[in-house]
Amino acid sequence: MGSPAAESNAAPPAGASRRRSSPILARTRTVHSPVGPVAYDCVKVIVVRSGSAILFSEFGQKPVGAGDVVVLSANVLCGSEPEGHITVTTVYLDTDYLVDQVFWQRAGLLQDRLDDQGLVETIYTEPAQALRLGGLVKPNRTHITG
Repeated sequence: MGSPAAESNAAPPAGASRRRSSPILARTRTVHSPVGPVAYDCVKVIVVRSGSAILFSEFGQKPVGAGDVVVLSANVLCGSEPEGHITVTTVYLDTDYLVDQVFWQRAGLLQDRLDDQGLVETIYTEPAQALRLGGLVKPNRTHITG
């Protein structure tokens, strides 16, 4: 299992599977060449910072560009073909960590973690989503160095 999407399916960060020591990992990279379909065992949230690409996955083909956000469930195959280049920030989220977060946010409503898993599956039914946020995300920010 690897990683899919706009970032796009480029080589996964070291330890992006269950072996990662942190439940959350973020990485920014620029991709210039196509990346074949790959799936990871974690949830991916991909913010397109600049450039554009065509994603291909269970949802078919979808163009994405600066300001778009792609959310991929665990084990969802996704590939991409940059149109020139694409720069993305990808957040890798451990699925058990996410389920725990939902449980503790709704601890008064749920009996146990098994109820929580059902709630997560009900709320997040789409395995792959591309959200067009447009101007809400500033694509090019200047890095501040000390």
